[in-house]
Amino acid sequence: MSMELLLPFTLLFIATALGWLLGRRSQSNSRQDGGKGDDAYYHSLRFLLSEQPATAVDEFIQATPVTEQSLDTHLSLARLMRSKGELDAATRIHQNLLARPSVSKEGLQQVHLELAKDYIAAGLHDRAERLLRDLVAEDTNKEGDALYYLQQIYQTEKDWEKAIAVAKRRLPKRGWLLKQKVGNDPQIAAALSHYYCELAEEQLANGGVSKAKTNLQKAREVDVENPRAAMSLAKLMMDDQPEYALNILHAVAETQPAFACDILPLFAEAFSCLPDSPDYSSALRSLAQLTQSSALHIEVADGLGSLESAQQYLSDVLSTRTTIKLLIARLERASSLDTAGREVVNELSQLCASRPTYCCRHCGFSGRKQHWLC
Repeated sequence: MSMELLLPFTLLFIATALGWLLGRRSQSNSRQDGGKGDDAYYHSLRFLLSEQPATAVDEFIQATPVTEQSLDTHLSLARLMRSKGELDAATRIHQNLLARPSVSKEGLQQVHLELAKDYIAAGLHDRAERLLRDLVAEDTNKEGDALYYLQQIYQTEKDWEKAIAVAKRRLPKRGWLLKQKVGNDPQIAAALSHYYCELAEEQLANGGVSKAKTNLQKAREVDVENPRAAMSLAKLMMDDQPEYALNILHAVAETQPAFACDILPLFAEAFSCLPDSPDYSSALRSLAQLTQSSALHIEVADGLGSLESAQQYLSDVLSTRTTIKLLIARLERASSLDTAGREVVNELSQLCASRPTYCCRHCGFSGRKQHWLC
């Protein structure tokens, strides 16, 4: 069902819920003031089902008193307005709730959180930040939610130091007797690791190599499976400690073979920096066997020195693992390929080039360029 068809049913459901909540009150009001309460209610119902959300909200606020029983109804309507993009209407509802002394302390905390969401949706991050920081300072049961939205604000604004501080606060606390964290949240840890990487990139741009190395080490400590932190650190350690850089790169290839293609240039550079000039081709072949990366196998084939050797090596690999990249590489090195065969190879190459190279495991975004932070 399309959103256009679903929306009237959603509004009707909310309006029905309002009627249920206001039934007794409207009956009482109709006796006392000649039906004015009913008129206000039906005015709000009519406008909720129309395309005049601003007027509907005003009618609703006038018709519906703020009580503990009706608080959820106010909040639900505000969420509906926000989901429709009617941010002014949602904000007015929340501000009306904040002005009511009948709302409990816990209710006010929820209203503050919802108002902060309104400001975030409107791009008013400074106002949202103030509300969220107040919730955190009050040490309420909304602290976790407030910290989550604060982290999103700082990430959007690329304020990495503040984002790091908030993300660290969201991580599980250390045990009193144990010196390690229990039940670490992988999503928070992954985001925190990338914040350190982003901060390191800013420091490198300003010449702060030492600080960048420190933050990349912290990124690896927080999330040892972050290949970005490992590759960035290996690149910085290349000149002074090429063996250390190779160990980092080898660890990435072993635990996350999907990134073998990305570490290949760094792997070759690290070998060139070693003083004893070890056998690069032998090490590359071992790494290719370990990762089963098509790019590494093709690199091994090209380093064998002759076209026949490259063909035989690729044929052997294809007999155990068939991929489009390996097949294209093998056909491109065939000496007896005719014109029709060349056309097939070109079409396969175009097909391979049109496919995304990377795909995020969390949000599903795919593309040919690596984006580390969703």
